[in-house]
Amino acid sequence: MKTWTVVKLARAAILATAVLVAMTAGVIWHGNRDAPKPTLAEKQQTFRRAVGWMRANEARVLQDGNSALWWMVQTAAERTGDDYLKTLVQRAMTLTYGDTTSAAPPWKRIIYPQAEVALNMFSLQGFKPYQRFFYHAVTCHPVDLDDGGDTSEFLGPDLCHPIATQVYAKDAVCSTHQLIGVKLLQRVGCPTQVDLTKLESDLLADIEEQMRWDVLFKDAYIQRVLMLQWVGHPGQVKPIWLHRVLAAQQADGGWVGRRHVPELPDWLQPWRLKGQAAPTNFHATAQGLLITALAITEKPR
Repeated sequence: MKTWTVVKLARAAILATAVLVAMTAGVIWHGNRDAPKPTLAEKQQTFRRAVGWMRANEARVLQDGNSALWWMVQTAAERTGDDYLKTLVQRAMTLTYGDTTSAAPPWKRIIYPQAEVALNMFSLQGFKPYQRFFYHAVTCHPVDLDDGGDTSEFLGPDLCHPIATQVYAKDAVCSTHQLIGVKLLQRVGCPTQVDLTKLESDLLADIEEQMRWDVLFKDAYIQRVLMLQWVGHPGQVKPIWLHRVLAAQQADGGWVGRRHVPELPDWLQPWRLKGQAAPTNFHATAQGLLITALAITEKPR
C-alpha cells in the first residue's frame, strides 16, 4: 500500500512538473511571438495619451527631482518637438536647481551636461551602487562602494553576470542601470580607457536575452524595452514587446511598474487579488512616454 502511494505521488509530481514546464514554455512563447509592427496611428495615440497624463499630473510630477526621469522627458520632447514637454522640463529644472548659474548638485548634468557643479561625496551616504555610478558618470570621478571597491566596477561587462543569479534572482534592472550610466558617461564626455561602444553592445545583448526569457511585465520590462529602443538598433525591439508596452498603458494614459499581464483585463491582474490596482506613476510613465516618442519618430542611431 505504501509503495503504491509513493508511486502515485511520484506520478503526480511528474505530471505537475510537466504541466508547469508546458505553461512556462507557453508564456515565454506568448511574450516573444511574431506580431505585426504597431501602426503609426497606434503609437501616436499612445504618445498623446502619455502627454495627457503629464498634463493631468503636472503639479505632482513637478515636485519630482529625479533628473534621470526628466532626461527621458527631455529626450521625448526633443525627438517629437513637443513644446509642452520642453517647457515642463524647464520648469522642473528651475524648481529643482533654481534660476541661478551658480554651481549646482552634479545631477543637473543629466539634463545640462556642461553645467557647473559642485562635488559633495558626503551626499552619497546610503546611495545604492548604481546611483553612485550615475554620480561617477556625471562628475567623471569614481565613487567608493561599501564593499571596498569603487564604481569603476560598472565599466566591466560582467557586472551583471551570471544573469540567472545577478539579474533574474537579485536585481532585475542591473543591466539597464549599468547601460544608463554608460550613456551618461558618453553624454557628459568623461574620459575613460574602456571601450564604451563595446561595453554598450555587450549590455544590449544581455538585455535582449533578458527580454526573451523574463516576459512578466514590470518596471524592468519597461526599462529593457526603453534601452533597446533608445540605445540599440530598431531590429532589437521585437514588435510584440512594443505591443505589450502599448497595451500596458492604463486608462489615464500612464503606466505602472508593478508586475502585471497586459493581455489580461484589469480585474484579473495579480495585484487586484491583493487589493486595489496600483496607481500610475511618474517613474514608469516617463519611460513609457520616451518609448512611444522614439517609436513614432523611428530615428536611427
